[in-house]
Amino acid sequence: MKYLGYDIPLGLSASSHSPEQIRAFIDRGFTHFEIGIPASMPGAQRVQIEDKYAPESIEAFARYCNRGREEELVDLQKDRVKAIEDGGLRVWSVHLPFGPGWDAAHYVEDERDAVAASLKRVIDLTSAWHPKVYVLHGCLEPVAPTERPIRVARSIRSLRELDEYASRCGARVALENLPRSCLANTAEETRAMIQAAGVPVVFDVNHLLGESHEKFLSRLAPHVISTHLSDYDGEDERHWLPGEGIVPWKGVVTGLMASGYRGPFLFELRSGENGPYDVDEVLAAWEKALG
Repeated sequence: MKYLGYDIPLGLSASSHSPEQIRAFIDRGFTHFEIGIPASMPGAQRVQIEDKYAPESIEAFARYCNRGREEELVDLQKDRVKAIEDGGLRVWSVHLPFGPGWDAAHYVEDERDAVAASLKRVIDLTSAWHPKVYVLHGCLEPVAPTERPIRVARSIRSLRELDEYASRCGARVALENLPRSCLANTAEETRAMIQAAGVPVVFDVNHLLGESHEKFLSRLAPHVISTHLSDYDGEDERHWLPGEGIVPWKGVVTGLMASGYRGPFLFELRSGENGPYDVDEVLAAWEKALG
């Protein structure tokens, strides 16, 4: 599709869309789809803990997130993947599981090792989808200042290890920039981490808190391999429709395209209790935001 004088491929994080909704996006010209692998099976009981690094807490998190049941977690998305493939397309990206029990930067090294092993299993189980990108959250939060150096090192190790593993099926692992106290919450830290790990970036435009999109792009645009697009208020991530918040959409598009980016402009949106937005709502908001 053509926007602001550029040919721009559109994409969608379709992890919660029905197959029928996915087909509607394909019919309107969307070509790139991301599928997220859930962190736990439906109905899993959330873990309440006091010390997240205590052995019993680590074991409880592992049970909650259903590590060891990776095949079942992947199978939850098979109907969505089929809808994409039936439309003559392939899955563009897979969002690796994140949440309690899936911390790729865990302070306890043995737990980081166990998480990496489970993430490799997810890569194995999804490799037949032929994704080009595996999206990784570099850590879980909160990250205490005293823990940050060690957790950055753990995250870099995971990124390197998983990227090398994914390369065997022709894919890359990419670090997503994150908000709040998470790792990769500034352009400087994100750049340092990807340079150390040798991986690209997934640019989530609604995760920048306290720094401008222009600044982020000036440091990282050549390293962006994919995007997560939504709007927000600058105070926290919101995943609103484009135009409902503060994202300078024209600047984001022109900044990426001028850097040589030719990947998808991929929407990652939430619509509260009403279910996913439909394609008409997304396109109308996008076109209005770009003027």
